[in-house]
Amino acid sequence: MEGQGGWGALEAPCGAGAESVSSVVRIGAALLRGFVRSLLEGAPGPPRPVLPAELGDAEPGDAVDGPPLALLRDAALRVWARLSRDPEMDSLVGALAGRPALPALAEVSEELFRSGINWGRVVVFFYFTYRVVLQVLQGSEPLRTVLDWAVSFLARRLAAWVQGQGGWGSILSYSPPEQSQPPCAGGAPGSPEK
Repeated sequence: MEGQGGWGALEAPCGAGAESVSSVVRIGAALLRGFVRSLLEGAPGPPRPVLPAELGDAEPGDAVDGPPLALLRDAALRVWARLSRDPEMDSLVGALAGRPALPALAEVSEELFRSGINWGRVVVFFYFTYRVVLQVLQGSEPLRTVLDWAVSFLARRLAAWVQGQGGWGSILSYSPPEQSQPPCAGGAPGSPEK
C-alpha cells in the first residue's frame, strides 16, 4: 500500500486496506491544506493573497494532490456545506472571535473531540482551522504556525481514529446527521460512525 502512495483504502472497499499512520498524517495534512485553500479561494476578499508555501504546500513528500486527494477534498467540502447550515455552527465559530488564534483553535479543537470523533467533527476541525487562518491573515502571525499546529493535532488526536476507519477514503461514504441531531453529537470514542 505504501508503494501505491497510501491510497489503497480508496481503491478497495472502505476498511479493506488501512493506510499506515504516517500515510494518514501525510494525506490528512494535504487534505487540510487543500480544504483551507478551497475555502480561501471562495472567500469574499481574503485580507491578503496567500502563497502556497504559507500553507505548507511546498513540503517534500506531500505531493499527493491528484484525483484521490481532490475526491477527498470535495467530499469534505460537501460535508461542510451540509453542516454549515446548522445554527449551532454560528455559536461555535463565535467562540474563536477576538481571541488569540492558536489558543482559540486549541481550545475549540479539544472541546470538539472531548466526547469522541466522527467525520463531521473532523470536517468542523478543518473549518475552524480555516477560520483561524482568516483571522491570522488580518494580523502578522505566520500562517505556517497555525497549519503546523493543526497538522500536529491531526497526528496526535485524529490519525489513529482515521486509520481505524480504513483511512481517509471512508469519508467518501459519510453523510452528516440530519439537522434534528447536532452536527457534533454522536460518535462515541472508537465508534465506527462513517
